[in-house]
Amino acid sequence: MKQSRIFLLIILVFVLSRLPMLGKDIFNTDALKWKARSYDFSTGVFTLNFEKTIQKYHPGVTLMWVGTAGIKLFNGYYSVILHQNPPDNLVSSVFQLHFTQKFLLVIVIGIGLAFAYLALTKIFDKKTALLAILLLGVEPLYLALTRVFHLEGMMSTFMLVSILYFYCFLLRFTTKDFVISAVFAGFSVLTKTSALFLLPFVGLVLGMSLFVDFGGGKKKLVKVGYYFSLWLVVFLVTFVVAWPAMWTHPQLALQTMYRGISEIGIEDEHFQFYFGSYVSNPGLTFYFVVLLLRASFWTLIGFVGAILVFRKLDIKEKKVITYLGLFVFFYFIQLTIPTKKLDRYILPNLMVITLISSFFYNWLLAHVQIKPNVKTACLVIFGLCVILFYLPDYLSHYNPLFGGLKTGIYVIEPKWMIGIQEVKSYFKREMKRNNIEAAPKDFSLEKLIGTGQVKNTLVVAFPEKYYTQVQYFIRDIGGWATIYNISAQSRYATYFVFPIWDDSGPREDRFKLEFVDTIKVRGVDVYKVYKKV
Repeated sequence: MKQSRIFLLIILVFVLSRLPMLGKDIFNTDALKWKARSYDFSTGVFTLNFEKTIQKYHPGVTLMWVGTAGIKLFNGYYSVILHQNPPDNLVSSVFQLHFTQKFLLVIVIGIGLAFAYLALTKIFDKKTALLAILLLGVEPLYLALTRVFHLEGMMSTFMLVSILYFYCFLLRFTTKDFVISAVFAGFSVLTKTSALFLLPFVGLVLGMSLFVDFGGGKKKLVKVGYYFSLWLVVFLVTFVVAWPAMWTHPQLALQTMYRGISEIGIEDEHFQFYFGSYVSNPGLTFYFVVLLLRASFWTLIGFVGAILVFRKLDIKEKKVITYLGLFVFFYFIQLTIPTKKLDRYILPNLMVITLISSFFYNWLLAHVQIKPNVKTACLVIFGLCVILFYLPDYLSHYNPLFGGLKTGIYVIEPKWMIGIQEVKSYFKREMKRNNIEAAPKDFSLEKLIGTGQVKNTLVVAFPEKYYTQVQYFIRDIGGWATIYNISAQSRYATYFVFPIWDDSGPREDRFKLEFVDTIKVRGVDVYKVYKKV
């Protein structure tokens, strides 16, 4: 099959693998914020007020471009096809826009992964490259973070493409490879400043190429300096061209980014539940714990296997693993320095570790006497099983080798809500069991309170961190979600939901609560449900 067809096939399969329940699976914590920023970004672009394209220190430019495209496509559909404006504040339109924006994001990430495949075929054969892409595509954390309207999935994919094409460049010193590498590096940094890591990494590897043969021979100092300068130029051109704020307010844009690096990352206020306690900085070992719990067991086994069979691999594979290992080592150092540490930040490293693990499985398959068609069928079935088993709650994956979901939630809390479908289904049953009618779609909670109808409405109080993630799902079944800590709203709640690892029910002193049930995810107790008496 031609490379162009495989390229398109990878995009298609990637999109199809993310399509089930997309848009009705999860609202991550910052999704609504990035949607609002996309509206402001769009306004800035189309009114030529480019300062408004500076929305956050991340800076999230690529995500907001995708968000803007989603807004225009969504509005265009209503305008051209339905001949009306999108309805305001209807739950259905919220989910429709959510799907549209995430669908476009999935396509963009799929294109990035297809570029990663092309880079791998320049290093190895097609079969080896496809195996690596398959393992990447079904890694649960990658599955999860490429289905949310957020930064990590896109940034990590762009970073991977950049370092793979840079390795291709080291092999051949071809202009095309380093241009693609630099362009994707630019896209990576425009997505999130964590990707600035690529600049010193590229410089380091180029410097090492004076003494180390990564596959294309040792380089001369003049060539190293020349190509690094050229790589930086392409990177900067990409960065400037793709961010309108850099055309008119470059100083403000760069200052905003710098503030995120120098201040936000070292603030000591990012609390999370870690090994049973709330901590602001989980320490130097945090990301090693994250790797053990959040990586799939097949990736960890493959990674260890690649180390064990390293001596048996050919020289070409050894050099690639060494190169990728350098990335993993130094990126772990970068992750460990800031006090703000979240499990999803490990994704760039996890993707590279998954690539390394693919070398072991490629070696293993080469030594197994099975027909190629049977091998292919087994790999496809494996991928489908992973996708369907966790669908759509991929963030609920914790490595079963270390206790799985039952243990993992007490070690590293899910920062984004898991079990949303189970919560929704539970309260849908409660409404039916207690003959609770769905609230009118055009009513606000304030209107329900003012008219007294709130007494006959399902009102559920959640911790603040879950409210934005679950509100539309509760609204979708005709109920209302409120913030537990805000008494003015939670006083109208009949039900209160708390995560089992941080149960506030017994400590509640404003209302008398009675424990009534637990909500399970794959048979594991995840939330406690209380009822006001």
